[in-house]
Amino acid sequence: MGSYRNVNRRRAGVLVSLPSIVSEHSFECGDIYSLYPLCDWAKDIGFSIIQLLPLNDTGFGYSPYSAISAFAIDPLYISLYKLNLNIRSRKREIRFLENHPLRIRNLKLEAIRKYYTENQKEAMKEASYFLEEHTWCYSYAAFRLLYEEFEGKGWWEWPKEYQNPNGAKEYIFSKRREEALFWVYLQKIAYDQLSEVKLHFEDVGVYLKGDMPILTSRNSCDVWEHPEFFIMDLQAGAPPDDFSKTGQTWGFPVLNWEALEKTNYAWWKDRLSYLEHFFHLYRIDHVIGMYRIWSIPKDDTTALHGWFHPQFGIAKEEFIKDGLDPKQFESLGLIHEFIPDHYIFYWDFWKETSYQDLEEETKAKLFPLSELHIQEEEKHWREAGEKILEIFESFSSMIPCAEDLGSVPGFIRDSLFERQMIGIDVVRWTRSFTTGEFIPEELYRENAISVLSTHDTSLAMDWWKNEGDKESKLQFFFDRIGKPRPESEEEALIGLLNFVFQTSSLFSIQLFQDLALGVSDVLKHPEKHRINLPGTPDHSNWTYRFPMLIEDFASDFQRNFTLRKLVLESERNS
Repeated sequence: MGSYRNVNRRRAGVLVSLPSIVSEHSFECGDIYSLYPLCDWAKDIGFSIIQLLPLNDTGFGYSPYSAISAFAIDPLYISLYKLNLNIRSRKREIRFLENHPLRIRNLKLEAIRKYYTENQKEAMKEASYFLEEHTWCYSYAAFRLLYEEFEGKGWWEWPKEYQNPNGAKEYIFSKRREEALFWVYLQKIAYDQLSEVKLHFEDVGVYLKGDMPILTSRNSCDVWEHPEFFIMDLQAGAPPDDFSKTGQTWGFPVLNWEALEKTNYAWWKDRLSYLEHFFHLYRIDHVIGMYRIWSIPKDDTTALHGWFHPQFGIAKEEFIKDGLDPKQFESLGLIHEFIPDHYIFYWDFWKETSYQDLEEETKAKLFPLSELHIQEEEKHWREAGEKILEIFESFSSMIPCAEDLGSVPGFIRDSLFERQMIGIDVVRWTRSFTTGEFIPEELYRENAISVLSTHDTSLAMDWWKNEGDKESKLQFFFDRIGKPRPESEEEALIGLLNFVFQTSSLFSIQLFQDLALGVSDVLKHPEKHRINLPGTPDHSNWTYRFPMLIEDFASDFQRNFTLRKLVLESERNS
């Protein structure tokens, strides 16, 4: 599978959070070795895509979408078994649904550090060679060492001499080289193990799909080394909508595409080139952000005072031309001077009391200004996004898949369609624009991935039992096609899986927990098996562990038979 031309066929797959998939050779949580028995099981069922959530180093955090490096693989995923360090820490029985990633990582680091010390000469030699091949590791290793030393504090809070990355790297690699090379050595091990997995997948005919977060943690080695690539006084987020009246603030600095363009997007090229060592396809997280992104002052706690970046804004002269003084409306909290003599209108400004109290004549002049450049802005955003995505495609032969969920503006949806970018359709949200009803299988986008759940949603059975109108779901997924109504959770889940596999979508990739037929706790208590609940504290998420070993899961004849039949009948057994 050196070229990926054959990937664009009707396929089924599985999405996993790697630390949740424990193997009999894992150390406490799922690791790179877990991908071997997972691949064997997937191949047996007829799945030909395995999708992973990001594997980036999260430091003292938990979310893989808020990593301390855009490149580095988390040492948590290194397989001690593959290193021939046969250290066991648990019985075969999995008793708790929660991993403790910081503790597990520290135990792994302790074991590998001992191995590194005992084989220091050879290990440092291997690390030095890896460093020459992958120069991003200079900043990562220096940052990671200091990050540990200062217990995860933001790099802007470090002693002044370490805030300058060039000076810090020079000091670390001259005075503390042995410590720094240990962090490089960890990346070398992870690289070797994961790139071997890719070769194994190619041998058996399964594709591995990775994930590329668009945004980067403010406290990361990338922002530390290249603050010019980020707009540091802004944070990314999402505008208010039906799900959140005040919008979302994510804390990540906004990408400075102008600065990145001056380097011919070298940082992105390096990222994609590195990912390609491990994956055949990749998910572009929040693809809308390639066109425009909701940007908020970095210290704001709500997204109400944000705007779409980049934006022309309304020039001071355009207010004056209509006999309006922009400073008056800025003082009323309706607009904001985001660059000199250019203003943006706040979200839903027209709902504010200060707007409603204006004279009708003033409102009649002010409101049209808020829509003055919409067509020009959309044209500019579309051109900018398409340019970026085209450049991405030139950097790698991996197949890009767009995460295009949420409120996607028409011009972006049209652009992605014309570019034939593979999107994603979540069954519970894929409905008729006119009636709001579920749409039948044959009306799904062909160039998309159909899914029952994502890592950010409830599981399929939680949605089925606890969200929305149950009767309408029964009528659509069962009555409509003449199937008897389900009498158990398992029958309901089989019906949903049958639907999602039958859709006309090119790929149908399901969350691992949504394939857990016969696992009673997942079926009866799906809320306990969720990966992430957006808007809740980081440490309460991303620790999920599946309640049985992958080898035991893979040995269940009835489950395998049922899934194999569903994949075969949907003609996805590529």
